[in-house]
Amino acid sequence: GFIALTVIYTGLNRPKMKDHASSKHECEIEWHDFLATGVPEMDAEHRAFIMRVNELNLAVVKARDKTVVRQAMDRMLTEAASHFRSEQDLLDKWEYPEAAAHALKHAELMAKFARTMTEFEIAEFSFVWAAKGLQLKQLLVEHLLKEDLQYRSFLQSKIG
Repeated sequence: GFIALTVIYTGLNRPKMKDHASSKHECEIEWHDFLATGVPEMDAEHRAFIMRVNELNLAVVKARDKTVVRQAMDRMLTEAASHFRSEQDLLDKWEYPEAAAHALKHAELMAKFARTMTEFEIAEFSFVWAAKGLQLKQLLVEHLLKEDLQYRSFLQSKIG
């Protein structure tokens, strides 16, 4: 079988990826409570992200054709754009001091997504377009772990 990826939390607030066997899928990322922001709508969107990441992982790992991988990437990007808008609205509404910087990171990420999709489209060999699919997944996971978790304590103080 393949190795499943699970996000784990370290004492240094630096999430790591840990390999282990999984009975659910051959390659998946699991939701853990430490990822929760405490805002139900945001957490639901982050859970949806993880489901889309798992779909893309599965499409790539199972060596699906380029069309299937493209569809998984498109779904993930459509949801990412929608999530970024709702996340930004929430951060603005609650006057998060780093809202503008976070919005800039979203814009940079969307530009990287566009470049990755262009590179995916012109890739002729399956190992290249599969790598682009995984690159897209990695960008989203890193954003969730590094950027979105930075505002968690701020949001929790607003709701708590």
